[in-house]
Amino acid sequence: MTAFEPTTLRTDRLTLRPPAADDAADQFAAVDHEVQRWMCWSVNYSPDKSLQWCTEEAFRDPSREANFVIVPHATGRLAGVIGISRADWETGVAETGYWLGPADRRHGYVAEAVRAVARYAFGLGLHRLEVLAAVGNIASQRVAERAGFTREGVLRKARPVPGGRSDMVLFSLLKEEP
Repeated sequence: MTAFEPTTLRTDRLTLRPPAADDAADQFAAVDHEVQRWMCWSVNYSPDKSLQWCTEEAFRDPSREANFVIVPHATGRLAGVIGISRADWETGVAETGYWLGPADRRHGYVAEAVRAVARYAFGLGLHRLEVLAAVGNIASQRVAERAGFTREGVLRKARPVPGGRSDMVLFSLLKEEP
């Protein structure tokens, strides 16, 4: 495997599918202060940037990334986004990242989505999936733990966040793990 194909994943409570132009308004509305606290791309976010991401940027490099909107069956609308990025097909390692808007938090949706994306990634031949969460982003760390990832350590000043660089907690899940 050398590239991701647009696909739809389903769980008991969620549909994970490629973004579309119709998602832009919901995606923009879901980007609140908590998302803006951790995600550099969300600073000065606008409806135009949301539309551009939903129609162009989400599919920028299918050899290294795949993005899905998280749609709870209960609402039928975009609640957030999960993606696979930095896929290295030679070593079998990739990273997953996620965010969810405020109306849909605390329902376990993201951990459920992470497990589905992990099954998808492992089914394509990847061996290891990683999560990097800012040390202060406790909610993201809890999602990784609930999804079955193992905390490995802290990478110093590893990623930019709005306002500077942050130490990142590294979590991993291996293909052979439950």
